[in-house]
Amino acid sequence: MEEILQIFIFVPHSYYLLQEKMSEKMSLCIRKAKKDDLDEIVNMWYSLASTHQEMMRGYELAEDCREKWTKFVEEGLDREGMCTFVAEKESKLVGFLNVVIRERMGIFEDTYVGMILDVFVKEEKRGEGVGTQLTDKAERWIKKKGVDVAVLTVSPKNERAVKFWEDIGYETYLLKKRKKLI
Repeated sequence: MEEILQIFIFVPHSYYLLQEKMSEKMSLCIRKAKKDDLDEIVNMWYSLASTHQEMMRGYELAEDCREKWTKFVEEGLDREGMCTFVAEKESKLVGFLNVVIRERMGIFEDTYVGMILDVFVKEEKRGEGVGTQLTDKAERWIKKKGVDVAVLTVSPKNERAVKFWEDIGYETYLLKKRKKLI
């Protein structure tokens, strides 16, 4: 009898914790980006790109990078093989993800891959599952396109991002090397 009583004592507490977690997730909306989102997406991307620029050589930004990247994303809003997803919480964008379908040479078994290009979550929302939900949405989109492999590039110096990708099942399969030719 005492054990049963303990179960009833702990279940309501767990229920409320679960309900709170579910409420947090439900208040986050992952959706396709719209043209009205572009300014905020570009600001987030520039923060991401600036971090990469500081982190490693080879990511020096061109003066007109914002304009070029805006055009790339804007044109992608209507492209069949590209999608930009945004994470919105309380009517504010808190993150985004870009994904494209790329064709590789026919010599590979996986001729088409879903390539995750950019992922950004605002600092105050990191660790809350936003990146995971954006990635889940992108992976479902990739599968709907008939592609069953997702790839991405991450800087080894970005330890938090490396850990994030490994934690959700991505594995290292290729290392890129760079040399500036003078």
